[in-house]
Amino acid sequence: MVVPTPTTYAVITGGATSGHVVPALSIIELLVEADHAKENLLYVGSNRGIETTLVPPTGVACMFLSVDGFQRGFSFSNIKRNFKMLPLMMRATQKATQILVQTQPRVVVSVGGYVSAPICRAARRLKIPVVTCSYDSQPGLATKMQARYAAVVAVAQLPSALPHARLSGAPVRGELRTLDIRATRTAARERLAFSPTVKLVVVMGGSLGSSVLNNATQKFVADMNEKLAANVSVLHIAGERFMDSFSLPSVIKRLDGTVQYQRIAYSNQMRDIYGAADVVVSRSGASTVAEIATVGVASILIPWKDAAENHQMTNAKSLSERGGAVLLEESHLTPEVFSQRVCELLQDDTLRLQLAKTAREIGSAHRNCSIAALVESVALVAPRLESK
Repeated sequence: MVVPTPTTYAVITGGATSGHVVPALSIIELLVEADHAKENLLYVGSNRGIETTLVPPTGVACMFLSVDGFQRGFSFSNIKRNFKMLPLMMRATQKATQILVQTQPRVVVSVGGYVSAPICRAARRLKIPVVTCSYDSQPGLATKMQARYAAVVAVAQLPSALPHARLSGAPVRGELRTLDIRATRTAARERLAFSPTVKLVVVMGGSLGSSVLNNATQKFVADMNEKLAANVSVLHIAGERFMDSFSLPSVIKRLDGTVQYQRIAYSNQMRDIYGAADVVVSRSGASTVAEIATVGVASILIPWKDAAENHQMTNAKSLSERGGAVLLEESHLTPEVFSQRVCELLQDDTLRLQLAKTAREIGSAHRNCSIAALVESVALVAPRLESK
């Protein structure tokens, strides 16, 4: 844990999965680009989330709360967990209050998720303004609740049903906002050990992985005919929990030493991965959809059918209905359909380039994200807490 300064400018909160943590880190990047010292920013997340791995190496001050989220459904295990959640969240709110009194931030910035609730609840009690960022097409429960009292709700697209909504674009990492795929593709392929002459398919199931996408990808690779295998490579981001559940080896190389197939658990090297890809096949979490649009790459989006309020379907349609992606519903997904859609896109150069072009046009708002300016406008008129 990095100890925060008592003159913190902004507290950024949210986490548990990369879908929250990556946007939070992107907001920190945007604030630093706007000349706010990294030392004056504090990240507050969950002690059980991926932020415990992703945030410390950045050098950003960070603190982690013991929290849990509300479990939907009426199973005995869910009811038991929800019963334990209440005192846990009360203690987390007390700890959050102590953090805010200690650090005296001008503003709290929330990217949503259950871990953001204690900090935002404490901020409201202490009259610290909250900026809520809703980059999901269908906002989550925490975001909806925080939007009721937030000074500003920064949204990735309009129209929005949330109060105080201001269009800002989605927070995306600087390395992706500035990525020129055409200029960097060859070098990215070399760094990843893929041939510059083949078509590269990248399959991503999110930070936790997807058994549905993993099974379809394994079948696709195993069934490649000789011609397809000579002209196509696959980079498969499978998720840590699934890494040992495959019959395929984790790496298959060609005779020239370049990679035909590689399976990894997770990667932070997304600049090279997007830069090298011809086609991305992915779940449609909000941050992933925003990244695909920002860099401008052809994609097949397969929304997770059990996502809360079917928000991944809404995210995917924000691109597919405007011609910026191919939508494949999970209910229609079989290994055969997966292979067919991937091969169709690999073979149709015109369609693939048009999808990438349209996606990049849609991503203009993300490349020019104005969240930092919105945060500054709120912080400018915020009173400073008195030390206690």
